[in-house]
Amino acid sequence: MAPRSDREDTRAQEEALRAARDEAADVLAELAAEAKSLSRAYAARSVRIPEASALAGLVDAARRAEEAVDIAAHDLATARGEDA
Repeated sequence: MAPRSDREDTRAQEEALRAARDEAADVLAELAAEAKSLSRAYAARSVRIPEASALAGLVDAARRAEEAVDIAAHDLATARGEDA
C-alpha cells in the first residue's frame, strides 16, 4: 500500500530515531562501565587512580547522543505533522 499523498513518508525519520537511540544506549553503557571502573578504583584506594578524562569524554558524548535523539524525535514528529 502506497503512503497517502498528503503525508510525508516517515521511514527515514523513524530509522534515524532508532539509530540515534541505539547510539545513545551504546554511549550510556560505555559511560556506566567507565564510571563503575573509576568507582572501584576510588573505593579500593588504588595507588594509581585512573585519569577521569575518559569519563569526561563519555559525558560529552552522552550529551551529544541525547541531543541527536531529541533532534531525530523532533524531525519524526514534524514529518508526521505532530509538531506545531
